[in-house]
Amino acid sequence: MARAALLLGVENTAAECIVRAARRLDVRVHAATHRDLYERCRPQIRGELGGVVFTDFRSADQAVDQLADYCARQGIEAVAVSGAQFSPLAAALAVRLGAPGHSESLAPASRHKWQMAQALQRGGVPSARTVALVSFEAAEQRLAAAGLDYPVVVKPVENTGSVGVSVMDGPGELRPAVRRALNHSSDPTYGLAYDTVALAQEYLEGPEYSMVSVLHSGNCTHSVLTRKYTTEGREREETGYTVPHGLDERTAARAAGTVLRGLRALGLRDGIAHTDLKLTPEGPVLIEIDAGPPDGAVLQAIQHATGIDLAEAYVQAVLGEEPTARPVRRGAAALRFINTSAHGTFRGLTGLVLNPHLAAARSYVDPGELIGGAAATHTRVGHVIVTADAPAEADRRAEAVMTLVDCDVEA
Repeated sequence: MARAALLLGVENTAAECIVRAARRLDVRVHAATHRDLYERCRPQIRGELGGVVFTDFRSADQAVDQLADYCARQGIEAVAVSGAQFSPLAAALAVRLGAPGHSESLAPASRHKWQMAQALQRGGVPSARTVALVSFEAAEQRLAAAGLDYPVVVKPVENTGSVGVSVMDGPGELRPAVRRALNHSSDPTYGLAYDTVALAQEYLEGPEYSMVSVLHSGNCTHSVLTRKYTTEGREREETGYTVPHGLDERTAARAAGTVLRGLRALGLRDGIAHTDLKLTPEGPVLIEIDAGPPDGAVLQAIQHATGIDLAEAYVQAVLGEEPTARPVRRGAAALRFINTSAHGTFRGLTGLVLNPHLAAARSYVDPGELIGGAAATHTRVGHVIVTADAPAEADRRAEAVMTLVDCDVEA
C-alpha cells in the first residue's frame, strides 16, 4: 500500500512543488482546504491528489478532530503544510496521529511573531529587538521605553510574506502604520483568526539573506544561504533571490549556526523552515523564522543551482525518513518576481524571449483577470529564473531578462 500524507492548503506554488515531489516518491497526497479554493486550483494539481477534505480552519480544535478522523479512515501517516500559517495546527494533528512533527507546545511561536521574539530572546539567539503594540495611541511611548530608535519596522504579529509591513523613518508615520498592522485580524485566504497585535522591530542594517532548512528528528540540514532582494522605501516588497549567497565560508558558517540556534529555540523538529536574517556589522541577526516552505519559485531556484529537491526532502522528513538535502552540483540561479503597481485588467506579460539561460518563466495571472485594488500597492504576477556558473553572473543575466519584461494591464 502506498504511503499517504495530508497537505494543509493546496493553493500556492509551494503546494504544487510538494504534490509533485510526493508523486515522485510514490506518496499519495490528500489535501485539506476550502471548497471554493479547491475549485480554483489548477486542474493538473487536482488530478494528482489522492483525495480532498473540506475543512473550516477557523476553529483549530474542530479542524484537528475532523482531520484526525479523515486521516484514520484514509491511512494517512504524515502531515505537511503549504504555508507557515498552518504550523500550529499541523503540530497538533501530528501529535494526534503519532506522526513526526514540531513541538506542539512551542508551535504557536512559529506563527505568532511576538512569541517568536520572546523564544529567540530566551534562547540567547541574536535577533531583532521587538516591542508588542496593542494600540497606536501608546506606540510612541512603548518604543521610547524599549530604547528603539528610528527607523523601525512595523508589522502584524501574524502574517505571511510582507503583508502589512512598513519601515518608519520617524514618529509622524508611526500611528498610521500601527493602525494598518492592527487591521490584520485574519488570514485573507483561509480565515484563520489572527491576534490583533502589532510589532515594532528595530531596523537592522546590512544585506538580507534567507535560508531553507530541513529537519528530521531534531537534526537539521541547511540547503543553502540565499541573497534576498526587496524594494526600498516605506513598504518593502520582495523582488527576488539569488542562489548561492556569494559569501566567504566563515561568514556563511556563522549565519548557518545562528539559524540552527533559532530553529532549536522554536522547537522545530521534523519538517521544513525558512529563516530571514541580516548580516549586520555585529554579525548575523535573525528577523523571523517561518515553519513552512518558502515560495515554490524559491524551491525551484535552489534546485536549479544546487540540485537539491527541497520539496522531496520535506516529504521525506514528515514521513519520518532521512531527507536527501545535500547539494549535487555547484551552480547559481537568480529568481526575480514580476510585480506591478498597476490596477485593472491583466492582458499578459510581454518581452519574455527565448534565452539559453532562462530556466523558468511563469505568469500567475490569466489574461482577463482583474488585478490590484485600493489596498494593494503591488501585485505579483509572475517570476523568471535564470542560471549561471556564479551568483554575480546570474544577477546580471536576471537584470537583462527583467529589463525586457513588461506587464500589460488595461486600466
